[in-house]
Amino acid sequence: MRRTIILTEQDLINIVKKVINEQSVIGAPNSGAIVNTKFKAPIKGYECVPYAFRAAVDNLKKKGYNSLILKASLATIGRESSFGSGNRYDFLNPLKTLWAYLGGSTSVGYGQVKPETAKQYGMEIEDLNSTLGALTTIYKILSSNYQKAKENGFTNAKSKNVTNSTGNAALDMAIVGYNAGASKIVKYCHTSDPKLKRDCKLAYKNVGGLKVLNKPEINYVPNFKNKRWDGVNISSHGYIEEVAKRLKTYTCF
Repeated sequence: MRRTIILTEQDLINIVKKVINEQSVIGAPNSGAIVNTKFKAPIKGYECVPYAFRAAVDNLKKKGYNSLILKASLATIGRESSFGSGNRYDFLNPLKTLWAYLGGSTSVGYGQVKPETAKQYGMEIEDLNSTLGALTTIYKILSSNYQKAKENGFTNAKSKNVTNSTGNAALDMAIVGYNAGASKIVKYCHTSDPKLKRDCKLAYKNVGGLKVLNKPEINYVPNFKNKRWDGVNISSHGYIEEVAKRLKTYTCF
C-alpha cells in the first residue's frame, strides 16, 4: 500500500537543514562533517585507516570489538562509498537521506544501509551518516551474518571456490549476506551438475532441471550476479574480492 505524506514548506526546510547538518560534502561549505567531533582521532596507531574513521575504529577497539570483523566492516565502507568521497556519493547521499526521512526505502550513508535494516540492529538514519554509527551498524550486521554462517557449517578455513577471498569462509559468507541478503546464508548441497550447488533444504527435489543431493559442500560460497539499475553490476565473488583486498591493507590494528 502506498503512503501519502503531507508536508508543509517549513517541514521540508527543517528536513533539508537536518540532512545538510549530517552530511559530508567534501569540497563544499560543510566539508569536514564526516569527522565525528565527539571523538578525537588518535595521532598514532591507526595509520592504515582513513583519517576520518580512525576515531571510530579506536572507539570500537577499546570496547573489545573483534578486529577481523571490524576490518571487514571498514573494508565494506570503503567498497560502498570510498569512505564518503567522490562526486557520486556527494551528490546522491544527501538526496537519498532526504528520501529516507520522507519514508522512502533506499540505502544511505557510508555503508549504504537501508534505514529499515539499521533499525533491526538498533540504529537510526542519523547513525548511518556518522563515521562511528556507520561502522557500528555494519559491524553488527556482519557479526550477525558471521554467526549465521557458522551455524550453517561454514568454518574459518578458506572458501573452496573464491579466488581472492578473505581466507575465512564464514566471513566470506557474512560479506555475501551483507551484499545479497542474509537469506542467502544457508547450507549448500551438491546437485546432478558437479559445478552447481543449491540450498540443502531442497535436497531430493528437482530444481531447474537439477536434482539436489543430500550432500553438503562445506565452505562453498555461491556466486550471485546482480544487475543494477545504474549499470554498476557486481557478483558475490567480485564483491568479496573487493572487500578482501581492502581488508588486507589494514595491518595496523
